[in-house]
Amino acid sequence: MLEKIIHEAGGEIYEVGGSVRDELLGHPKKDSDYLVTGIPLEKLSQILRPFGTVTFVGKSFGVLKFSPFNEKGVIHDIAIPRKEVSTGGGHRDFDVSYDHTLPVFVDLSRRDFTINAMAKDLRTGEIIDPFGGKDDIKRKTLRQVFKEAFKEDPLRLLRAIQFAARFDLKIDPETLASMEANAELIKTVSGERIIDEIRKLFLAERPSRGFELMDRTGVLPFVFPEISACKGIKQDKGHDVYEHTMIVLDAAASDHLIQHRGDLELMLAAIFHDVGKAKTARFVPEQKRVAFFGHQIVSKRIAKKRMDALKVTVIGVNPENVLTLIENHMFETKSFYSDKAIRRFVAKTGKDLIMKLVDMRIADNRGGKYPAGVGGVLKLKKRIIEELEKKPPFGPKDLAMNGHDLMEMGIKSGPLMGKVIKGLMELVLDDPGLNTKEQLSALAKNLYKELSS
Repeated sequence: MLEKIIHEAGGEIYEVGGSVRDELLGHPKKDSDYLVTGIPLEKLSQILRPFGTVTFVGKSFGVLKFSPFNEKGVIHDIAIPRKEVSTGGGHRDFDVSYDHTLPVFVDLSRRDFTINAMAKDLRTGEIIDPFGGKDDIKRKTLRQVFKEAFKEDPLRLLRAIQFAARFDLKIDPETLASMEANAELIKTVSGERIIDEIRKLFLAERPSRGFELMDRTGVLPFVFPEISACKGIKQDKGHDVYEHTMIVLDAAASDHLIQHRGDLELMLAAIFHDVGKAKTARFVPEQKRVAFFGHQIVSKRIAKKRMDALKVTVIGVNPENVLTLIENHMFETKSFYSDKAIRRFVAKTGKDLIMKLVDMRIADNRGGKYPAGVGGVLKLKKRIIEELEKKPPFGPKDLAMNGHDLMEMGIKSGPLMGKVIKGLMELVLDDPGLNTKEQLSALAKNLYKELSS
């Protein structure tokens, strides 16, 4: 439909960017971006409005979103050709303008990499490829379109890294040299933009390749200085802390035993779980080894600071969940825990997070001395699942009575009520059979009496 509307109005429409690349790579297409020539932006908006909702998202850059009435949930990004003109020596010193009369070539010439600088003519199906993107895809090579690509937008440093990791591409030597020369410019990019590229990197089967490229190009100390600081920190596991972290990260991304593989909160926990070791490393003479006492607490503090800076909530991450995984990742894996101990473990972690914590422990084991030694974790996981299926109470919301019931008993809302509820939770964690309104009422009366005296 979109093609017909544009052609009848005297314009030409091209599919551009990632969807063309993905088609040539043999990957499933997701959202499509379009470029329209021959029609001014305002006129294009007027032409499209009878057929759907039109929203300007970057009017100064010549971009709008179009949601067709007859395609529920579909949103097309449509742009007019643009060009950039340098206005100074800085990487931000340029003016952007759009012009519907510009040829497609001009727009493609401002894109980041050759594999993204192709357009598909929707009328003829022809692939317009002025910079050799198709050949680069065949050679599995990532190459910049123009020499100033990284100066113009330093985020392209991370885009190059995540593309190379996700699509298993080697970076062209000239492009790699340009990345190394401009690595420090990544400091000028906002945390929100950085974390979105890290999110895409986490889609790779081996995200560690992206971190290797960050390290090689000099980007890593500016994006994750705490990860860079782990290089060379020796430990008993046979790898230094950085190497161990990379193995854990890859396991979190793709290990078949991990239930939530690729989950963003799990991936961030994998990255940060041992960053505190660089600050807590101490040689213990009597044990003749390096120890990292309390490293999980230090790791949690460092991770919070970095996640705040990166504004991880913009990619749907709850930082508190990540911090819980980091703080508790060293839990014991004894399968002979009593049912009572398992219920308390679940209650402490949270029943919605407990399986991610088990996944975190499996991933951590993969980076240890005995990577196949996950039998204890798997046995404990089975016990946890069995206990969850019994549906015992794990938190105040699971109690058979609530604050309103307690107020009806004459217990006022406040700190004392909180202590009563906490006492009830302790009792039902030991014996879930006590979780009836009748029994809890009697227990609450006794607790209230004891706490009030």
